[in-house]
Amino acid sequence: MINTTLKWLAGIVLAVLLGSFVQRTSGILPVFLPDYKSVHYEHNIVQKAKRLEPFYQEVDNYIDQKKEKIVITHIGDSHIQADFLTHTSRKLFQKTLGNGGRGFIFPYRLIRSNSPMNLKIRHKGSWEGCRSILLRQECNYGITGATATTFDTSAYLKIDPNIDGDMNYEFNRMKLFSYHTPKSFDVRMLDGDSNLLDFDHQPISSSVSAVYFNEMQDSFWLGFDQCDSGGYFQLFGMSLENNNPGVVYNSIGLNGAYAKSYLRNHFFNEQLSALNSDLVIVSLGTNDGYMTERMFCKTCFVDSYRSLLKEIKASSPNASILITTPGDFYIRRRYHNTNIDKVVAGIYELADEFDAAVWDFNKIMGGNYAIKKWKAEGLARADLIHYSEEGYILQGKMLYASIMDAYEQRFE
Repeated sequence: MINTTLKWLAGIVLAVLLGSFVQRTSGILPVFLPDYKSVHYEHNIVQKAKRLEPFYQEVDNYIDQKKEKIVITHIGDSHIQADFLTHTSRKLFQKTLGNGGRGFIFPYRLIRSNSPMNLKIRHKGSWEGCRSILLRQECNYGITGATATTFDTSAYLKIDPNIDGDMNYEFNRMKLFSYHTPKSFDVRMLDGDSNLLDFDHQPISSSVSAVYFNEMQDSFWLGFDQCDSGGYFQLFGMSLENNNPGVVYNSIGLNGAYAKSYLRNHFFNEQLSALNSDLVIVSLGTNDGYMTERMFCKTCFVDSYRSLLKEIKASSPNASILITTPGDFYIRRRYHNTNIDKVVAGIYELADEFDAAVWDFNKIMGGNYAIKKWKAEGLARADLIHYSEEGYILQGKMLYASIMDAYEQRFE
């Protein structure tokens, strides 16, 4: 009788535990991954996933309480600037955990570069661009390493984040990353119909301010009032958010960026700190290794990357860090890059040093010479460095799946 009772009680406990497990994890959005022969799906895992435990605990808290935002900040180079990869991950995380807002954007057209296809950018007036990858340029640089400067009070900028159609990125608050000469420029905000908006503008630091709107906005105009002549306004980007709990996925990339170039970004620390990240993903290494084997210095690469990770740790001490390895690529479409193995080895060394997890995209891709196989299947471009839109979308799906698979495995 006692054994029967104990078995019955054990069954009830097991049912409760299983019920809790299903309730907690059943909302994870399943991802369909096409069957490409060149992709090694068996390697689509987060290495050292336990190092993401602080981030996963924030996910637990969010699922239990539905009160806070989960902030993911993804830092990288041209693979990130295009926002195909990150926008795919962004939508998957938000469809699973809630839409907390579009997150960080920079209007790259102001510096004559490519903007993400999911943003509509219009501008007028004279704007000058600076990029931290160009060593001869000396500017104030924000978190991306990109700066748009105007001396023209008639200049304006319009941003519409709602052209994807799949997500609603209306917003009623913004973190504005900017700098202007004292008493020279005042910011004006207009709605999508050019009506002047009432907003509350509160400085947070020397290059970050919080902007609050009375109503939800689907787009906005940024204009200026000049108080004194001879001044300037510098824009480093903005984060568009709402009051809803959910995920904010910040995409911060710059064409040609490498670890050392991020160290030139004067406002990197205070702007990264203002994003309040729970998870920082770093995707660098392609441009660091884009040179002949004779010119490549692994120690120099590791030292620069280490300095960047130290800044990330200092700015986001409570955030988990996930480092991704760069994929295979060629130099000038003719020569296979022989430095990539050293770059990947350096990343693993740094991951251990900084208690970071690793998403080994190089291994998922297939290692050396894999880029040609990806191109043959329509996943990479003819330059043998970048990927097609389908290739980036696949990466975004796999990145999301690997992070959330590791999250679910904690309950097994």
